[in-house]
Amino acid sequence: MRKGFTLIELMVVVVIIGILAAIAIPNFISMQRRAKEASVKNNMHTLQLAAEDFSTLSEGVYAADCGQSVQAATNNVVMLPQSIGGAVAGLNPVGVDHLLPETFRNPIVAANNSFDSPGAAFADPQSHWAWNINNAGGVGYTAYDATIPVPAPVAPGTSPSTAVLYQVVGQGTSNELALVLSAGQ
Repeated sequence: MRKGFTLIELMVVVVIIGILAAIAIPNFISMQRRAKEASVKNNMHTLQLAAEDFSTLSEGVYAADCGQSVQAATNNVVMLPQSIGGAVAGLNPVGVDHLLPETFRNPIVAANNSFDSPGAAFADPQSHWAWNINNAGGVGYTAYDATIPVPAPVAPGTSPSTAVLYQVVGQGTSNELALVLSAGQ
């Protein structure tokens, strides 16, 4: 007698493997998307910590943009030359004196900017940084002057900085993230 599998037995095994794959693959893709978005939220928090660190170094004012140094924000040459990200238009932390860690990278699309500043230059504080594929995975920082009746974005490079608030927003895999971080949170 010959030993082996019949065609029907092989077909049953293939069907079972197909069913398992149909269940597992979408779950894996969903988990991967959630992990990438969690990494963006971690980047948002890291940028928030860098903004708060900047405020501590500059005696209470926030950076007008991620490239502004503590010296420029305070108009005091004695202050430190550190900035949040070292570059106005982001990509990745640039230079020597930046507060963001070297590991600050875009987790969704590596070719996209890791951060933008101002990333959400909008007149209405309730609106958000519009999602598109070029922003996916990015984190935006926008500083606001709240000393005026209606808080308005501070122009990048404003020296001395009049920023007393900021907002950090993030872009997910397919839309903007609902989380918005700001001063005092």
